[in-house]
Amino acid sequence: MESLVGLVEWRLTDGVTMRTVARKGMGPREVSLSAVMIAATATLTMVISIPFPLTRGYFNLGDAMVMLSGLLLGARLGWIAGGVGSAIADVLLGYPHYAPMTLFIKGTEGFLAGWIGHNRAFPFRLTGVIAGAITMLLGYFLVETPLYGIGPAILELSTVNIVQVFAGAITSLMLIGVLLRAYPAIRSYAPPPVSKRSAAAVIVVSALVLAAIVGFYVTRGIG
Repeated sequence: MESLVGLVEWRLTDGVTMRTVARKGMGPREVSLSAVMIAATATLTMVISIPFPLTRGYFNLGDAMVMLSGLLLGARLGWIAGGVGSAIADVLLGYPHYAPMTLFIKGTEGFLAGWIGHNRAFPFRLTGVIAGAITMLLGYFLVETPLYGIGPAILELSTVNIVQVFAGAITSLMLIGVLLRAYPAIRSYAPPPVSKRSAAAVIVVSALVLAAIVGFYVTRGIG
């Protein structure tokens, strides 16, 4: 018999009973959802890419899917879909040096959007995408400053990144509202909760790994 951590039932308006199983690990459903959102994140990131030569970065629309992944699937799958999907896009678009940093910056962005906003009212969704947006803006500014200088980092922050993340936040909030109205059964997906201690650990570990990557890049002249 399948080991269960929790079993919750919802009866929808059409009389169908939906059951959501919260697992310790990732089951087939979680793997499938992650794969779909990873592909969607990578695809949207690659649809429009405008280079920003001063930091060897680029403008894209991927933040919409990063945040939507968290709002739709929760913190854990938001990290996986947002981070992995965005990193794959970096590699495929010819920015492989950004991929390791993107993995943790965009991963944390999706994580916070999901941790705060998943399956909650609009004020929490808004707070979640704001937290994700701040993570993206601050993350790239902090890694680009030692690599390219504070001038280029500020210029990208105040132009490319602010527009990109604002557009992503608005789009993700619109899409999650549309999806929840069109498919109310989405609310039946209840991933295992993430404690405050675990969330803090994710943020701290991501920051430490990013610092290590930047330090390696600086000493090796990468970037």
